[in-house]
Amino acid sequence: MRWMILLTVPLMLLGSEFSELLQGVEQNGLLRAKTYEARAKKELYEASQGKNLPTIDASLTAAKLNETPTLYLHIPGSPVLGVPAGKQTRIEGEVKLGYPLFSGFAIASLIQKSKLEAIKAKLQKRDAKRNLYLQASKLYAALYAAKKEMQALKKAYEALQLSYKKAEGFYAQGLIPKSEVANIEAKMYGVQAKLVSAQARARSLANTLEYLTGIQPSATTLPKIKEVAGQKLLRRADIAALQKALAIARTDIRAARSRFWPQVGIEASFKRFGDSIALDGDGYRNADESYVGVGVRYNLFNGFADTHTLQAAKAAYMAKKSFFTDYVRRARTELTNAKIELAALKSRLQWAKKRLEAAREYARLVRGRFANQLASADELSRAIAKEAEAKAALEAVRAQIFAKRCEVALKIGLEAFREAVR
Repeated sequence: MRWMILLTVPLMLLGSEFSELLQGVEQNGLLRAKTYEARAKKELYEASQGKNLPTIDASLTAAKLNETPTLYLHIPGSPVLGVPAGKQTRIEGEVKLGYPLFSGFAIASLIQKSKLEAIKAKLQKRDAKRNLYLQASKLYAALYAAKKEMQALKKAYEALQLSYKKAEGFYAQGLIPKSEVANIEAKMYGVQAKLVSAQARARSLANTLEYLTGIQPSATTLPKIKEVAGQKLLRRADIAALQKALAIARTDIRAARSRFWPQVGIEASFKRFGDSIALDGDGYRNADESYVGVGVRYNLFNGFADTHTLQAAKAAYMAKKSFFTDYVRRARTELTNAKIELAALKSRLQWAKKRLEAAREYARLVRGRFANQLASADELSRAIAKEAEAKAALEAVRAQIFAKRCEVALKIGLEAFREAVR
């Protein structure tokens, strides 16, 4: 709960739409499933703790024998003599206590493993949230870029419509050929086709976001996010979960070694017997049959199964250790590459700004020249299209930078993301 409070409060600073989007991740079905998995592991851990405590069992049994128990005496020279040895009604009541004195650390290993499994499940839930945040950030950025592309294309279409009307006027006056009017018309259809494509892409992205978060944003603005420094990857939930997996593998080795130790347990029972619910005996057997006992069990030979089990546990640990080392190296490489890509995008942003500035000036120039019949309709339509393309490209780079900053922060961890959105 404390983590959720720390993470949620700064998200409110991003702007209502994006913050609501990230908060909507909390209701994602995958995340809810991880929540229940973590809860189940916690319950299993608490259940395993009971194995290290005494067990107390109570029982009450009653039976009605078909015949009275009889003891037959065979005395040489005398007839067989039948003597009653009990009564037909038998009632037993018992309260039994058992306690494992020593299990070769098997029980301690089991409890420790359950504890680590519970922690691992909690970390996996946190990492699922990190990945969902990453997906939501990328989708939001792509949706923003699609919306800006739509705006640019709409403006280009409107500009082409005005130019088309002018071209028709020039054609009516015999100043330009029909081909130039057709050229602008063709460009209008091309822009319209691109607009429809951008609208379809935007709808698809919005639908995916709604699936992830339950919210379908408009994505008209990009919230500000700071760049974060550092590579504290070991604070990432997925890496911490792998560390717990390593610890679990070590408990498996310890549990396998416990097979080479004797199992020692103690058992005590308060037991009463009788022919009535009073449990005061039946006149033949003692009413009090209580006892205390100690048992020792040790396996002498089982076909080297315990030895192979231990070796398998050791090999499994080494496999997890190698995987963990490779995973961390890959995560560091991915983070480094993401930072390099971010630097490249920032450089590309400057180029995109200059490109848009140049395209705007050129389009303005061509419009004036076309109005004075100094430029062809083809040149005008191409200038308008390039201006729209440059505008869309600039917004696309801005969206990519936003998504990449989110990616860098989330590749470091949720805590880094929280710092970035302050």
